Amino acid sequence: MVYILVNLKLESYDKWKSLFNERATIRQESGSYEAHLFRNSEDFNEVTILFKWDNFENARNYFESESLQKALKNGSTQEITITYLDEIAKTI
Repeated sequence: MVYILVNLKLESYDKWKSLFNERATIRQESGSYEAHLFRNSEDFNEVTILFKWDNFENARNYFESESLQKALKNGSTQEITITYLDEIAKTI
């Protein structure tokens, strides 16, 4: 299991969130298990998402796909940073 941390700066959260919801099936078919969404409490157009994915290859294929890049541009995304994470420990 791998995790992907995505930070987004958006023109419009509402426009982006609609697109995000529409792509749920595509994400699942690409290997996504879940996504935790967080909004910056001082800037609602800044979003961080922690995805849980089946493996790095499938995650990279999804995040580097032309269809996602096009959707992000249409979904008011101004800036995106993607970090691929390997879980090394789990604690309380």
